Amino acid sequence: MSGHIDKEQLLSQVHNEDSKGYLSEAIDCYRAGAYRAAVVMTACSVFEDLRTKLRDFALYDDAAKEISSKIENAFDRQKSYEAEVFRDLRDSNFLGDPENKRYLLELLTARNRAAHASGLATTNAEAFKFITEGVTRILGRRLQWAEQGVSELLERMKRIDLFPSFVQGRSFIADEELEGLDPRVHALMISRMVDGIGQFGVIYDRNAQVLFECFAERSDPRMRGHLFDNLINNRTLLPGSAWLIDVLAADTAILAHKAKNVSAADAAISAIIANVVGDEERLDQLQFIFEELIKLHADAILLQRYEMTLKALSEKLWLRPVLTNALAKEGRLRDVVEQVLLSRTKSPEEAECLLGEIITKWEIGEETYFGKYLSGRSAFSLIVNFCSAGGEGMERCSRLAQRGCSQIPGVRATAVEYLRENEQSAWEILDLDDDGSGPSPEEFFEHYLKAEPEWLIPWWAVPEPEYEPSDEELAASQRQSQAFSRKFNARRKASSTLAKAG
Repeated sequence: MSGHIDKEQLLSQVHNEDSKGYLSEAIDCYRAGAYRAAVVMTACSVFEDLRTKLRDFALYDDAAKEISSKIENAFDRQKSYEAEVFRDLRDSNFLGDPENKRYLLELLTARNRAAHASGLATTNAEAFKFITEGVTRILGRRLQWAEQGVSELLERMKRIDLFPSFVQGRSFIADEELEGLDPRVHALMISRMVDGIGQFGVIYDRNAQVLFECFAERSDPRMRGHLFDNLINNRTLLPGSAWLIDVLAADTAILAHKAKNVSAADAAISAIIANVVGDEERLDQLQFIFEELIKLHADAILLQRYEMTLKALSEKLWLRPVLTNALAKEGRLRDVVEQVLLSRTKSPEEAECLLGEIITKWEIGEETYFGKYLSGRSAFSLIVNFCSAGGEGMERCSRLAQRGCSQIPGVRATAVEYLRENEQSAWEILDLDDDGSGPSPEEFFEHYLKAEPEWLIPWWAVPEPEYEPSDEELAASQRQSQAFSRKFNARRKASSTLAKAG
């Protein structure tokens, strides 16, 4: 009784179209009982597949190039090339498993016997074995593919969702795709995958983006270089390419490489970061990239390659205490972060927002380090922005000013030290009209920074409930603060308007 062959299932495993055609004929012959013809057509399918793979590899491997050249010459002269394929492959590493060599020798011998009137019959079992084992050993891509394999992967990506939601283990799927390709074509694969984004539809784009992220998760130095070159170094991705954030978060060491055009690469990455929607999950990714970037590079190299990227990250993360990591570096890196903080908090609403985050969301001790690593001038300027926002009616900032900025003791301490040791510079910050009409540093201290000793004790260190002033005391303090700040804030507004007009 003959073995059952599922034609559709076997043909689906063959990726060389010519070989698939020969195998289809072999299966039809087998089903019709023409076993000698089935063996001959199986040999045609298998050796055509090997010829195609060698031709594919010839672009990347000198040994494959030499063998392929011999075979193509024989093919062009319409000579039989199967025996030459076997002889050349027998002594190479292309076939891998020694059993593959055994199979080819047996297939070649059976083909020669079946193709000539030898008088020896070809059995059902022999034909069944050669067909099924041919798919398993050769036609099913037991050899790694080069450029043709890349083309086939791209075609699958267009048609098939490689990562459906119900399938677990996406890294396993990505590894399988890589294992079918020679490492020498990985760079070509990534380059062509990027070229197709936005061209072939939603399924393709999702496949490409997940594959890029999985490739990054391998943390392989060679793959890291391929990703850097093909996503950053050799092209400029559109600002809407938010998927690059997923890739960089999976392996921030990709950014350890230096681009040929540093400023262009920096501008492209920063534009993508600036364009992303800042939900919590995305902000967590950006925070991780920010932290790892600072660890990865010396400050001078970091600023040379990624200053715009760091500024874009700071703009997204300005409400998070992670910026302290950059403030602690001092120098130009600290300047970049402080410029973002001071620029944002000139808006009363955003000053109120930052203060709210510090008071309600930051962990114990984070404000202390934040204030410690701010430069004195920036700490004082930040206090001025908070107090100005309080004068504009921002509730938290108003309460902050009424209690001597005691809710942010770290920033306050650095600001007070700066004010005491740099009176002239502090006066310049306060005198926006540059005409001597602004409050003196001492006046500013008395109205905004003078705090009762008990106010400066952190709430977590107070054994009893913290003292709260009465409603009458609060009202009186607020009237006094508002009277002082009205003129000060009016000058700030006028100065800002003039600056914009200029």
